[in-house]
Amino acid sequence: MLLTACSSPYTDNAIILKAECLLNEHPDSAYQLLSRINKPEQLSKTDYAAWCLHYTHAQYKLYMDIKSDSLINVAVNYYANSDLRKYSGTSYYVFGCVSDILQQEKKAMFAYKKASLALEGTKEYNLLGLISVNMGYIYEQDKNYHQANICFKKSLDFFKLSGNKKCQASSYLALSNMFLQLDYPFDSTLFYSNKAAKLAKEVNDNMLYYNIISRQGELLNKKNPRLAISYLLIGYNHCPELKIRNASFLAYIYSGLNMPDSASFYLKIADKEKGNSELELLKNLAGAGVFESRKDFKQAYYLIESAYLNQDTIFRNKLQSQSYKIDKQFDLSEKEKENTELKIANRTKIIFIAVLIILVLIILLLFQRRNILNKKKQVVLEMEQQKTEFKLKEKELENSMKYELLLSKLQQKIEMTLRFNKIQQGVFNPKKQDEFIETMTNQVILAKNEWQYYVDETNSLFNNKITEMKNKYTELTPSDTIVIVLISLGIDISKSCLLLNSSKETMYIRRKRIKKRLGINVDLEEWIKMSIT
Repeated sequence: MLLTACSSPYTDNAIILKAECLLNEHPDSAYQLLSRINKPEQLSKTDYAAWCLHYTHAQYKLYMDIKSDSLINVAVNYYANSDLRKYSGTSYYVFGCVSDILQQEKKAMFAYKKASLALEGTKEYNLLGLISVNMGYIYEQDKNYHQANICFKKSLDFFKLSGNKKCQASSYLALSNMFLQLDYPFDSTLFYSNKAAKLAKEVNDNMLYYNIISRQGELLNKKNPRLAISYLLIGYNHCPELKIRNASFLAYIYSGLNMPDSASFYLKIADKEKGNSELELLKNLAGAGVFESRKDFKQAYYLIESAYLNQDTIFRNKLQSQSYKIDKQFDLSEKEKENTELKIANRTKIIFIAVLIILVLIILLLFQRRNILNKKKQVVLEMEQQKTEFKLKEKELENSMKYELLLSKLQQKIEMTLRFNKIQQGVFNPKKQDEFIETMTNQVILAKNEWQYYVDETNSLFNNKITEMKNKYTELTPSDTIVIVLISLGIDISKSCLLLNSSKETMYIRRKRIKKRLGINVDLEEWIKMSIT
C-alpha cells in the first residue's frame, strides 16, 4: 500500500492532457475542454485528481468566482504523498490562490510554503516565481515590507531563470513599491520602476506599462512636476481604472504650477469619487489654489483647513502602521526566545536520560551537563542583551516619531501662516479687515496655551533636559523656554518669528537675554544642542 501511494500515476486521459497543454496560453479553451467532461466525479481517482487541479487552475486564471476549495483539496490530498512533485507543488499553489480569493491568508501562506517545498530542486522556475510573488503580496498586506521585499527579489531570480519577461516586469514593479515603503533612496526606487516599464513595453503588456508610467508620474510630482504631468496624462488617457487617481494628481500639480484652469478641469473629474484620504488631501490643496486664484479666500481657507485635517489623519495612520510593525518584530523576537528555551529543555532531557542509561560515562556526562548549563546561562544573557537592545531601538523609534510629529505640526502651522498672510493681502475692505484678521488669527496662529504641549513633548523627547535646564537656570522665563524648545527642534529664526509673531530684531534681543541668563558667551544654538544631547 505504501509503495502504491508513493508512486501514484498522473493521467492518460486525452482531454485532460490536451487541456493541460492549453492552460498557460489559452485558459479559456482549457476550461471549455474540461467542462465537456460529464460527471467528472465518476472518473478514476487518478483522472479525477488531475481534472480537479486543472479545472480549478483554469477558473483562477479566468478570474472566475470560486466559492469553495473542495475541488482543489481533492488534488492536494491525492498528490501530497506521491512522487509527482510538479503536480503536488502545482496543487498546493492553486490551493493557496483559492485561499487568497476566500480571504484566508494564513491558509494561503501555508499552501505556498508547501508548494515551495514540493518544487524545491526542480526546474519549475516560473511556478516557483509565482509562489514567491504571492507570498510577497501577503507579507505586503500584513505590512511586513522587509519580508515582502525578500520574496519579490526571490521571484525575480526565478523569472529570470524561466525567461518570463512579463512576470519579471511585475516583480520589478513590486520591488520598486517596496523600496518606496522601506524609505530606500529615490533613485533606486525609480531604477526598478524603469526596469519594469522597459520589460512591459518589450513584451507589449500595455496595461502594465501604462500603470507603471502613472506610478512614475506620482513619484515625480515634487521632483519634476512637468515630467510628472506628461506621465500622468499618458496614464489618464490609457488607464480607465486609474482615471480618478491620475486626475487628482494632475489637479494638484497644475494648482502648484499656478494653472487654475487646468487644475479646475481635472478637479471636476477627480470629485466623482470620494473616500480615499490621500486623494482627498490632493483635491483639497488643488481646490484651495483654484479658489485663491478666483479671490474666494474664505473657500480657499476652508479647503486648506480640510487638507490639514486629512494630512493629520494620514500621519496618524502612518504612526499606527509603524507601531504595528514594531509589535510584529517583538512577536518574532518572543517566538525566537520560546524556540531557544524549547531547544534547551529538550537537550537537558536527553542528557538526563543518558546519565541514567550510561553509568560508565557518568563523569563525562556530568562534565557535559556543566558545559550545557554554562551555555544556557550564556543564551539567557544574550537574550537579555537582545531584549535591552530592542527596548533601546523601540525608544529611539518612538522619539524619532515624536520628533517628526512635532516638526510636522509646526511646519503645517508655518505653511498655513504663510498662506494666511498671502490670503490676508487680498482682503481690501477696511471695515471688515480687523474682524477677518482676528477670526483667522485665532484659527491659524499658535495660542500661548498651546505652547505648553510642545514644551512638554520636547522635554520628553530629550529625556527631561529642558526641565533640568529650567531648574538649574532659575532666571529663565516661560518665553525663554519656548525659544529654547524651537532651537532644540531645529526651527530657524525666520520660522520662529512666524510662529511667535515677532520680528527678527525682537528675536535677536530675546536670544541675547537668554544667553545672559545662562551666563554664556558662545553661540546659543550650539550650546543648547550640546546641552540636550
